[in-house]
Amino acid sequence: MTNIELLHNWQNKLGLTDWAIKLRENAIPADFTDTESEGEAEYQESTKTAIIRIIKPDCYGERVKPFNFEQILIHELLHLKLALLDNSGNALQDRLVHQLIDDLARAFVPEGD
Repeated sequence: MTNIELLHNWQNKLGLTDWAIKLRENAIPADFTDTESEGEAEYQESTKTAIIRIIKPDCYGERVKPFNFEQILIHELLHLKLALLDNSGNALQDRLVHQLIDDLARAFVPEGD
C-alpha cells in the first residue's frame, strides 16, 4: 500500500474523511516546528485542513523505536481526531493527551508490523 493509500485508509478508519489533508513525506528536520520531531500535524480545526509532515527515514537517526511510517502517520491523524483536546494550555493535560495519542498509534500498528 502506498503512503497516500495509507493516509486515505486511516482517514476512513478514524472518521476524518471530512478533513482535507496534505501529506508531506520525506520531510527534513528543518521542515518541522520542533526539529526533533518524527512527525507533525499543522492544522486548522475550523476549516478541517491539515498538513502532515513525516520525517525522511534517512533523517530519523538512532532513536529507541525503529522508524514506522504508518505508526507516525496514525499518531499525527489522531492529533486531528482529538483536536479539541490538543494544545489546551494546560501542560499536564497536553502531555496526557499526547501520551494517549502515542499509545493508541502503537496499539493500532504494533512495533515491527
